[in-house]
This record gives sequence, structure tokens and C-alpha cells, in this order.
Amino acid sequence: MTTVLKQLKPAFRIASVATTNNGVQIVWKDGHESFYHNLWLLDSCRSPKFFQRDTLSLNSGHDVLKMPLNPTPEEVKLDGEGNLDIIWGGDQTGHQSVFDASWLRVHCQNDQALKQRRKPQLWDSSVSVSHFDCYEVMNDDGVLLSFLNKIVDMGVAIIDDAPKNEESFRALIERVGPLRQRYHPTNVFTMDRSNKKAQAIQHSYQVGTLRNHTDVTAYDIPTGLQFFECTLYENPDSDRQ
Repeated sequence: MTTVLKQLKPAFRIASVATTNNGVQIVWKDGHESFYHNLWLLDSCRSPKFFQRDTLSLNSGHDVLKMPLNPTPEEVKLDGEGNLDIIWGGDQTGHQSVFDASWLRVHCQNDQALKQRRKPQLWDSSVSVSHFDCYEVMNDDGVLLSFLNKIVDMGVAIIDDAPKNEESFRALIERVGPLRQRYHPTNVFTMDRSNKKAQAIQHSYQVGTLRNHTDVTAYDIPTGLQFFECTLYENPDSDRQ
């Protein structure tokens, strides 16, 4: 009987794996070589501790602020399906991560196409987030392009004086691209706390700690953008919370 592993093309089958001081080196059946940093692998882990499959979102066990900068694998091997199987040591001792071989190949960080991509700007304390005027974004293609370029470079930008009603806010979103329904059954503009199904699967409806995250924009093809509307109000000095 032909197994799924044997049906995979050589480009998606791992020939060998080896560890380095900060990552995993993979040689594929077609001769291609890939390197994956340990921190990237641990951050990409989709185990139940780290990841909630019902909502495709990070679980409470994944706290990026507490992740070790230099995680160390205790054991690296191929499982029976030819996937990468890592048992972590150090602060993550005993934690297991399994990565589908074809997924790893698609996310190869050695490919020339990756190296030619525009480099994002990494954040530090000196970062200043760019602001854009809503009217200009809506009416000037050049300003819209600048806004989108900042999103590509930094991952975030702020639009000032945004509309306060749903219809106009929708128009602003659709100025950038088509609006997509969220995976859970709620209005894309508001949170419906009476929706029991959404409450059961969605972190934002629950009282637990919500870790640093980027929601699920990365699961869209092409990658999506998420808009948050922030309402500012003046409050008395005695009520600063």
C-alpha cells in the first residue's frame, strides 16, 4: 500500500535533520537545504498548549513575552509520517512540537524569493507609529499607498479622525480591500456578548488573560489586515484607568 509520505514529491520530504547552536538544518529529498531558527520554531508551535484550533488563535499557554530568546531542543527527529518532531529543553523542558514537512518547505527561510522580499522594520523603544488623516486616505491614492507601505514596513499604522458610524467605517475598510467575515458568528464591527457560541470559542469574550497576539490575519491568503476603531473621550483627572 502506498503511504501518503511516499506520495509526496521529494521537495516536500525530509532526507535528514541536524541541530546547530540556534536552529535546525534540514536537507530535503530533492537536495534543497533549509534552516529554521529555534525561536521561530517554538513560536510557530501548534500544540494544544500553545494553540486553539477551534479559533485558529494562540492559547493562554503561549506568552510571547515569556518565551526564551534562545530555546534549546533536547531531541530532534523525524516521526513516522516524515514530519519534524522536537522535544524542547531548558525553560520548555518536555514540551513537544511537531511540524508538517510540507508546511516547513513552504516556509523555507533560505529561498531566494524570501530574501528578495521587502524587509520589515523591527520595533524598539524608538519606534514612532505613523498617523494618517482619514479624509486624505479616502480621497488621495498617494496617501493610501503611503498608508499601505507603512503597514508592510511596520505592521501597524493609525488613521486619525475615523468615522463614528458603521457605514462610513465600512467604506474606509473597503477603501483598502474587501471586508471578510470573521470565522466566529458575530458582527464584524461589534462584540455580541449574548452569542453563546462565540463566547465558547473566542478569547476576546472570556475573562482570561489575553496574551500578545496578532489575531488571525496571517491565516488569510493573501494576508489580511485588521482594523480596530478606538474612541477617545475626555475624562476627569480623578478617573484615570
